[in-house]
Amino acid sequence: MKKHLLIISCSERKNKSRELLPAIERYTGAWYGVINKLKRENKFPSNLDVVIISAKYGFLRSDDMTEYYDLKMNKRRAIELNNNIIKEFKKLFEHEHYESIFINLGKDYLPAIEGLQNLIPNLLFAKGRLGVKKREMRKWILSIIDS
Repeated sequence: MKKHLLIISCSERKNKSRELLPAIERYTGAWYGVINKLKRENKFPSNLDVVIISAKYGFLRSDDMTEYYDLKMNKRRAIELNNNIIKEFKKLFEHEHYESIFINLGKDYLPAIEGLQNLIPNLLFAKGRLGVKKREMRKWILSIIDS
């Protein structure tokens, strides 16, 4: 089965639990609503990995444990995180091959992944307003089921 990768941003809305939580459970914003709904409907593909770009942590795999925090991404923070994030993607790509990569990040997050296109060609980017990006992401996720 071919593997696919979804790259999304963290969100301002978070589960405020004081316990450590997997990153995919910590964040509760728009992208996570789409993912959680697909999981409830048993439509989330088993061949899809998720990487989260976080203002605090930088590169996160969906199962990386996180604490609650309040830090907003801005261009300066994204540039600070860039080198480490690109290093983590290089490590990931040494061990995994992805048939497709879909990126759903806001403009403040894009400097954090600058240079990724030099590692992997043909990246797919969500474009438009929030609702359009949510629909694009959902459509892409559904398109890779059992691919």
